[in-house]
Amino acid sequence: MPIRISQGLLAGLPAEDAALLERGLWDRSGGACAICTEPMDPAEELEAGRDPAGGAGVDGLRLSHARCHHDVVDARDRERLAAAFGDDTAAYLAARGWTRSRRRRVAPRAPLLRCGSGRRWTWLVEGMLPDGSAVQLGGLALSYAGEGGEDAEGVFIGPDDTESVWTVVLLDADYPAIGFTTLAQHDAMDDHMGDDSSRRRVPLESAAFEEAVRLTQAVGGDEQALRARLTPAVQIALASRGIPLGDRLEADTGAVLAARELGWDDDDRPDVPTLIDLLGDAIWLRAVLTGDPPGRVPDREELRALALGGV
Repeated sequence: MPIRISQGLLAGLPAEDAALLERGLWDRSGGACAICTEPMDPAEELEAGRDPAGGAGVDGLRLSHARCHHDVVDARDRERLAAAFGDDTAAYLAARGWTRSRRRRVAPRAPLLRCGSGRRWTWLVEGMLPDGSAVQLGGLALSYAGEGGEDAEGVFIGPDDTESVWTVVLLDADYPAIGFTTLAQHDAMDDHMGDDSSRRRVPLESAAFEEAVRLTQAVGGDEQALRARLTPAVQIALASRGIPLGDRLEADTGAVLAARELGWDDDDRPDVPTLIDLLGDAIWLRAVLTGDPPGRVPDREELRALALGGV
C-alpha cells in the first residue's frame, strides 16, 4: 500500500513497523479520504497527515489522497461554495468584501502580464486576504496584433489578430529578486521546443516532478535560491497536486500569480469554484516561495483559512 508518511510525522511516533502503521491508518480510514470523503484505492498514491481535531501519536494521524493532502481547497469546499453562490460570482466577491477596481490595470509584475502586443482587463476586482495582503482578480485578454509578441511560454507569435483570455489571481508576496519563475503542466513537446532567450528550464531531483511540471526561471536568475525553496519534499507535493492543462503559476519580484486560460465557449467571469481554486494555488505557491524556513511544505489548514476567508 503506497502510503507516504513524512519523516516529520514519523519522528513524533513510537517505533513501529511501517507495514503495520500503514495497515492501521488504512483500517481507521474506512477506505474514505479524510479530506474529500471520497473512496480511496489502496493502489493509488495516499498520504498521511495530522488531523487538526485528532489526538496525540498515531491516533492524531489521518489518511487522504496525496493530491487532497496538498490541495488548499477541497471538494467539500467547492461544493459548499457552489451551493451557496451558484453562478453568482459577483455575490461571492461581495461576500469577501472585494470590490471592482476603477483602475482597470495591473502592474506587470509577472511574465503573463507582459505577454502579447496588447493587454486589456475585461473585469478586475481588488481586495485583501485575512493576513492583510492585497489580492487582485480579473479577466485578462492578450492580443497578438500589430507586431505580435511573446506567449505565456515566451514563444514569439506573429501578428495574426488573435486573442487569448485568462482568469488571473495576483497576490502581493515577499518574493525576492531572484528572477521570475513559471510552472505549468509538463508537455512532452517542451523537450523539443527549447527555451527562448529570456528563460531556461530548471531540472530538479524528483522524477515525478519532472514528469508532471515544467519549471522555468529567468536567464541569469539565482537558481540556487530557487532550489532552496523547491526541496525534494516540495517537489513531491507539487507533483501530487499537479497543474491542470491550461493553468500556470508564476512568481516575480513582489508578486505571485495563478491563471487559467479560457476556452472559446467559457464565460468571461468564471464560476466560484474556479476562482477559489486559483486563489488556493496562488496562496500555496506564495507559501512555498516565501515561507520560513525555506523548503518546508506549507501547512494546509493555515492556507485553507486564508483562501476561504470565513466565507
